[in-house]
Amino acid sequence: MQVRKLSVRATACATGLAATLVLGAVGQATAAPAPADTPAYTAAAASTTGAFGTAAVSPKKTGAQPIIGGRETQAQPYHARVLRNGQGMCTATLVSARHILTAKHCVNQSAQYTFRIGSTYASSGGTVAAAARITLHPSADLAMVKLDRDVTLTPARIAGAYPQTGTNVSVYGWGATCRDNESTCQSPVLKTATMRMTGLTTDYYGGTAIGLQGVDGVAAGGDSGGPAMAGGALVGVASTSDRQSRSNYTATAAYTNWIQSAVSNG
Repeated sequence: MQVRKLSVRATACATGLAATLVLGAVGQATAAPAPADTPAYTAAAASTTGAFGTAAVSPKKTGAQPIIGGRETQAQPYHARVLRNGQGMCTATLVSARHILTAKHCVNQSAQYTFRIGSTYASSGGTVAAAARITLHPSADLAMVKLDRDVTLTPARIAGAYPQTGTNVSVYGWGATCRDNESTCQSPVLKTATMRMTGLTTDYYGGTAIGLQGVDGVAAGGDSGGPAMAGGALVGVASTSDRQSRSNYTATAAYTNWIQSAVSNG
């Protein structure tokens, strides 16, 4: 999975308002303004700052291994593998019959993007559709992709509230199962891991994110853009990970207005 390491800076797109990105034969990426729609978060916890950013609760050491860890699972209709120029490199979520939500850092380069949707396997099965237009959030690690056609699969439901601190969250992706040379150990089947909500933090671009502590695994390279699910709803989009025990997922509850607007406007 292509979750960004915290020590690596972006080279493809500067933080802030993204410029129009031409995608050639596939489509065009445009930046859309972010509304001030971040809901209140009242969980009381001490803030701590470290290599993983600012989290609401100090991380505890666990035996978690990076998805590295976790277990294989069967895909739901909304799970999607992101392919750039035919090469699998991120994970995503179907959120309407014609829209995919993923991480901005996964699709902010000029390329042909396609999506394998609803298959457990990274390179076969499911429904394959191409990007017709990509809208990048100006200040969070989110991108909305309009597909070139409708797909007859059930999309994920978007959470309108943050998970409570201490809630277990399920994360999914086809990313790395090792810590070194991640491109050589991308999972051929969908994996999942259980993580625990520790509080609010920031994503790769400084947007609002939920901080997750590994229970039996964490996100790794290739899981970027993939879903964090709680209570049957999408609560986060994979943004960064330390590959050891912590991952930050852009919080969907902070951006519900932007998500709804991006879907409604095409």
